[in-house]
Amino acid sequence: MSRQTWSVVARLVAFAGAGGVAVGTWLPWLMVRPGYQGPVPAIHLAGMETGIAGLDWLALTAAAVALLGVLPVELMPVSVPLLGGARAAVVTTVAGGFVAVLTVYYLLSSGFLGTFVPAAGFYLTALGGVHLSMGGALRLYAIGG
Repeated sequence: MSRQTWSVVARLVAFAGAGGVAVGTWLPWLMVRPGYQGPVPAIHLAGMETGIAGLDWLALTAAAVALLGVLPVELMPVSVPLLGGARAAVVTTVAGGFVAVLTVYYLLSSGFLGTFVPAAGFYLTALGGVHLSMGGALRLYAIGG
């Protein structure tokens, strides 16, 4: 495949990742484990409801920054002189990795063990972060040939 084709594939993968992050941050990240028979603590952990709160803003910001690395120069909203080519692709890769690590950090810091399990929002956000990283890596491959 040509560099142009790889670049288009990188954009598609990155946009799919950004969509996954956008939807995943809206959905709940935690739920009570199905089949759990014990007492459920009468606490409400952040991430158990729909909507954007807590660490969701960080994930959305990182996804927006990641998209800047795969946009064509003609579509860039502003011109950033130091952010071109390979640097932009690295920014996309790192920002996607940040989203994936952020979801794992949230899960470990919420003290969910036993009663709660990850919900759909957690998986979509983490998978979206992986897609963003892969979009950046594919963009690097397209640039390097």
